[in-house]
Amino acid sequence: MNDQPIVDSDQSAAPARSWNRTAVLAAMFCIPFFCPPMTLIGAGAGAFALRSLKKNPDTKGAWLAWTALSFGVVCTILASWMFWVSGLRTIVLGPSLALAPLFANDTQGMKREWDGPAAALSQEQLAQFTTFVSDRYGKYLSAHISEKRATPLEQSWKRSMVVIPITIVFSSGPIEADLGLERFNQKTGKSSMIWRSLRIVDAANADVLFPEGEPAPPALETRKLGEIPAPQSSGGANTTTAPAKAQQTP
Repeated sequence: MNDQPIVDSDQSAAPARSWNRTAVLAAMFCIPFFCPPMTLIGAGAGAFALRSLKKNPDTKGAWLAWTALSFGVVCTILASWMFWVSGLRTIVLGPSLALAPLFANDTQGMKREWDGPAAALSQEQLAQFTTFVSDRYGKYLSAHISEKRATPLEQSWKRSMVVIPITIVFSSGPIEADLGLERFNQKTGKSSMIWRSLRIVDAANADVLFPEGEPAPPALETRKLGEIPAPQSSGGANTTTAPAKAQQTP
């Protein structure tokens, strides 16, 4: 007598496992490879997908969840670093980034942060300029975006050069200034985000322009945020040479 159990050959096969929706969604968020907000969401969705897979073992997609989590974290770090180096660093650190090597007589720092004639100055030439400025205003302490003057909205994003109004704090007190920022190279079209020129606005003693051989930043109006700008005049101011590759505007 056969004691083996009878196997029903007509037994239906087990239903196929469905995909975990959160895992699929995490992978979709990671499709824009170098978009940090999307890849960061994809990494978070991948972590939630792994948790969901543990609660719902009848679903599949663990490899999608792990891929989204790891890929999202790595791409977010790399893309954030690229954005930081290509321009976000300049926007966040702003005037301190430009003026720190200038007033420290750091020629290597000037070559990293500046371009044009300013980057070609020797340490002695930088020292001559900073001595001239310190004799007039005292020791350089810090710099920040101006709270008195707004960056004009009429500065088209198609222009390679923009003007950043700043306030420089010296030991004698704060004084307004303008920084010329080159956003992209006109010849190559590539983003540069590098400083080119400086104007210290001094109506009492004459403006100080830096460096010699570089066009000065266009003059900005002295007005507070939200105020309506007055019509600009077409007249310009004369310039004379000041010590250490700087210029004065009487």
